Amino acid sequence: MAVGTVTINASGVGGAQSGTITTSGGGGTVMVCNDTDSPITYNVATAGTDVQTGLRLDAKAFTRITGLANGAQTLTSVKTAHGTSAQNGEIVYLTLAS
Repeated sequence: MAVGTVTINASGVGGAQSGTITTSGGGGTVMVCNDTDSPITYNVATAGTDVQTGLRLDAKAFTRITGLANGAQTLTSVKTAHGTSAQNGEIVYLTLAS
């Protein structure tokens, strides 16, 4: 199973997503897993365009995002509530869900 990752830096900001997650076959559902020690805010983009914005996810939590069009799915504008050196290298995961 493909998994995309966004790595948080010491300022609490996520870098570009590594790994491609593509929805197809009539179902646009992904799962976001926040493995950081802080709540995050983020957007979900389909084919490079933000389609769901201002989403929030608690620390060490996961959620399903449904209703996405088929195409390449990416997390954009990922930020933690505050940046610390302890968060440097923490990861947010994106994968297909059904």
